[in-house]
Amino acid sequence: MAVTPNHMSIVVNDVDAAQRFLSALGFEEFSRKVISGPVMEEYLGVPDIEAEHITMVLKDADPYFDIQLLKYHRPISPQNEHIRDLSAIGFNHFAFAVDDLDKTLGALTDAGVEMRNKTMEFRDYRMAFVWGPEGLTFELVEKLA
Repeated sequence: MAVTPNHMSIVVNDVDAAQRFLSALGFEEFSRKVISGPVMEEYLGVPDIEAEHITMVLKDADPYFDIQLLKYHRPISPQNEHIRDLSAIGFNHFAFAVDDLDKTLGALTDAGVEMRNKTMEFRDYRMAFVWGPEGLTFELVEKLA
């Protein structure tokens, strides 16, 4: 039985932009290494893999959570032509609970992140979608009092 999220991985071409996005949400770089070789090839199912693996940790999160950025040197990462289409099968979006939606959106905007839509209220939340690394959609949700 699952207990809690631990991490997620995102394949990126632009590591700097991804790190700016995550830093604005409170993540910090924890480690950076190159992964390659037979063990990683077998585990990930990617022949001849060589990739930068950057772990960004959400500081002060309890329980622990990180996002691992993968920048492939080889093989070349194909573009996902449907990544921005929220009606496509597969990953739709990832949501972060935030304590102050306006402040978080301001930090993201200052980091060059664009909003995908306007804020709205739904059930007991204020929320908004933003464009994340490589066109992924992230949602920010603030619990209303």
